[in-house]
Order: sequence, then C-alpha cells, then structure tokens
Amino acid sequence: MKKKERTQISNLFVRVFNQILAWEEQSFREMGFTDITLRELHVLEAVFGLIKEDNNRMSEIAKYLSITPGSLTTSVNGLVKKGYLVREGKPDDRRVVLIVPTEKAREVNGIHSKIRNGMIDEVLMHSSDSEKKILFDMLENLSGFFAEKQNTRK
Repeated sequence: MKKKERTQISNLFVRVFNQILAWEEQSFREMGFTDITLRELHVLEAVFGLIKEDNNRMSEIAKYLSITPGSLTTSVNGLVKKGYLVREGKPDDRRVVLIVPTEKAREVNGIHSKIRNGMIDEVLMHSSDSEKKILFDMLENLSGFFAEKQNTRK
C-alpha cells in the first residue's frame, strides 16, 4: 500500500470516528439531554449489556470498555450523583458491589439506542445490498482485528 493511500485511510478512520461521536452528541443535545456526556452514555450502554450476563461489577465494566478502573470510578461516581446508576451489594455476597441502572438510565439508554439505530438506518438507506454486505464484512474484520490486538496487549 502506498503512503498516500495509508494516509487517506488513516484520515478517514479519524474523520468517521469523530463524525459518529458528533452526530450522537448533537442528536442527544437536540433532545434536551444536557446533564450526561457521551462517555457517560457509553458507560450506561456497557452496564446494560453486561447486566444481562450478571457481569455488572466495576472490574467487568472497565474491562469491557477498555478503560482503567480509576477512570470508570470517576464516570460511575458522576452517574450515581446524577441519578443514572446505583451501587448495590450482591444479595448472596455483600462483598461484591454491582452497578445497577435506574429508571432514568433506562429512559436515556432507550433514546440513545433509537438515535444510533436511526443513524444506521440513514446510512444504510443509501447503500445497495452488496454495499451493505461489504460494509458489514469490513466492520466485522475491523472489530476482530482490534479485539485481537487489544487482547494481546493485556
């Protein structure tokens, strides 16, 4: 691959990543949510995903998000103060603290999902079936690649 092509791909990665985040944030602000950051939304999203597997402990959430436990503690503390999360002892082992979403978190997570689904629908609306398949395959490959790289660094 030529240097110019590599630079173009690098620039596209950065631009698309930033555009997705900006779209999510702008959509959320337009809906009147001003007390929660995009980073906090992604923490909530992780909690909702992990609670289904009974993995909603701080260490599991931090691992899922690929952030340090200290960074997660800062985010969780803010979300607890804002009424989005609560800390609860596990009923059968009070030493284990679970991170549990509140009703307020359920509402905001549902809206966040709708925003993201709308974004995906709009992107795919302008794509042929073959383009959708290529996009899906490329994203799967990228996800697998980065997951593998992430696992080798631990």
